Amino acid sequence: MKAGKIIALFLPLASLISAACSHLSGGGNFGVEDELARIQNENFILALSSSKGIVLIDRSDGSKYCQLPAQFDIKNVSVSGGEIFYEICSRGASMRANLKFAGDSEFELALSGDGDMPAPVAYPSAWKMQKGDIGFYPIGTGYAFPVDMQDIPLPKKQSCVGGVGWSMGMFAFKRGNFYLLSAVEQGVDAEILNFKNAGLAHTAVNWISEKGKFGYPRKMRFIAGKTLAEIMGAYREYRKSMGYVKTLSEKARELPHLEQMKGAADFWIWEDNMTNRLYGRPEIPNRPARNVRAIADEMQKLGIDRVLWNYIEPETPEDCRYLKSLGFIVGKYDIYRDVLPADIAHKIIKCRVERSVNTKYWPDIVNIDENGERRKAWKVHGTDGKMYWQNSVCEIAAYELTKINVPAELKNIPYNSRFIDVQAATQVRECYSPKHPATRRVGAEYIRKQQDYLTSLGLINGVECGHEIYVAHYHYAEGLLSPAKFRVPDSGRKMTHVHLRSDMPAQTEKFMLNPQFRVPLWELVYHDCAVNYWYWGDSNCCCPELMYKFDNFNALYGYPPIYSLDVTHWNSLKNEIAASYKRASAVARKVAFERMTDFEYLTDDKKVQRTTFSNGISVIANFSDAEYRAVNGKIIAPWSYAMEGEI
Repeated sequence: MKAGKIIALFLPLASLISAACSHLSGGGNFGVEDELARIQNENFILALSSSKGIVLIDRSDGSKYCQLPAQFDIKNVSVSGGEIFYEICSRGASMRANLKFAGDSEFELALSGDGDMPAPVAYPSAWKMQKGDIGFYPIGTGYAFPVDMQDIPLPKKQSCVGGVGWSMGMFAFKRGNFYLLSAVEQGVDAEILNFKNAGLAHTAVNWISEKGKFGYPRKMRFIAGKTLAEIMGAYREYRKSMGYVKTLSEKARELPHLEQMKGAADFWIWEDNMTNRLYGRPEIPNRPARNVRAIADEMQKLGIDRVLWNYIEPETPEDCRYLKSLGFIVGKYDIYRDVLPADIAHKIIKCRVERSVNTKYWPDIVNIDENGERRKAWKVHGTDGKMYWQNSVCEIAAYELTKINVPAELKNIPYNSRFIDVQAATQVRECYSPKHPATRRVGAEYIRKQQDYLTSLGLINGVECGHEIYVAHYHYAEGLLSPAKFRVPDSGRKMTHVHLRSDMPAQTEKFMLNPQFRVPLWELVYHDCAVNYWYWGDSNCCCPELMYKFDNFNALYGYPPIYSLDVTHWNSLKNEIAASYKRASAVARKVAFERMTDFEYLTDDKKVQRTTFSNGISVIANFSDAEYRAVNGKIIAPWSYAMEGEI
């Protein structure tokens, strides 16, 4: 959007404010307490106040959106060229700031500093909430909570980059019919702070150092609008300018078999004792064989014809070729974040020793923290019954290992997809190893390089959870639909467990499967950029009694399902899974590569919702226990959906 004509007014004296404001068009009271400076365009006034921080004023009605008081001194304020310049000082450190419009309904804050950054900087302050406001948070694919709700499940502190908890560097709130979104430009060196003030939930940004230094300018973009689709659409354009938006259609031109992902259910069918071997449990005798071709044939007969077939071990070359002949995508699990230390390998169970193929490169590949210590990673079982830490691999080393390991394996086993665990799911960490030093920005770049390298080998690449800073470089993600806080406990290790509904944790139905809180923030920005699935321990079949709830969210969001189970449960649940597949995949077959253009609540209780996609298809999902009559007279059964505008 083109910025409107900017008029800069520098008002150093509070006594002049009311007089100056009386000459502004748009009506309403435009005065701001303790105002230091202001700029304006045709739609908004942007003011700086010593007591209210940054203040946004809507010129159409005079509405003001203020911030909580900042714990900083503001000095040397000036206005030049349509921008407000000032300094903020705290604990002996000072930073330069400038504030300017970046479009008709957007503005930007930039912070810069020199030298050391001894402590994090929480600036700007949180927008001051009011009772009745709704907060929007990119937890997983997105949630919305009333800010006065007492038990909002928000983390007190969360990295902006960590798909397990926060998938995009943004947050927003709604007041009446007005939305205001706050976006962080470089999320790897920023944290999100969530806290209560006057009993209301507030959210702010906490800037952290880059290896002890301020490093580079820190920026935030603020976007105002009248609808959720409007602000998320503008956010998409902002991220597109940063290179975050690359559509699946564009990716498919590089990788033609990516077209097979449209509506493809993600299957992890495990040999019954595989998880027992992974976690040091006794193996159970007389379990059914994992006959790859027989199971694939059963899928075909049941009408399950679009499949992403994943496994933790590579299938045989013959099985790979057979699965591909059926039109299945054949994938293999891999992990680079964890490495088993060679000095404890003699204490570890056999399965884990065999799987840690990169131990021979230890300790040179390990990420070193600022204290010179090797960073810890996922614990594994010892033969003595104890749990032992692995070490975390530096992202630079992980990229180099990928170039060594994957081509060698592809010479023998012709799979055409690779799932990389952890790498794109957790916070990027600095590395202080002299062999491969890295800032967080460098680490993130090497994760992207790893994903691009896999694509260059002709592989569809999937990641755990995923995040917007990587989404232009991978093709699918497992876990973004299942925020870690709401998952079944220990679902990272119980990937084949089938639960009774009575055993499911309360937070799963209260939050993960509750349409009153979920909102497709991610989908309104990136739906056409990656295919998303639930987590393997929270797959569509993790609780057969709740399968219909998982499926209804799949339909509304236009994503296919995921099923993670052992052979025994496949044998007992395959007919139910086939029914689930048909429910959950139908929309994704048609909209998997399409942009989500709108999202609406059709009932006041938010239990009937509609999504619209760029090819004209819309989905009405009924999450209530009663029938819903659509405007066209069509009856939608409880926990079911209707797809309209089919092509």
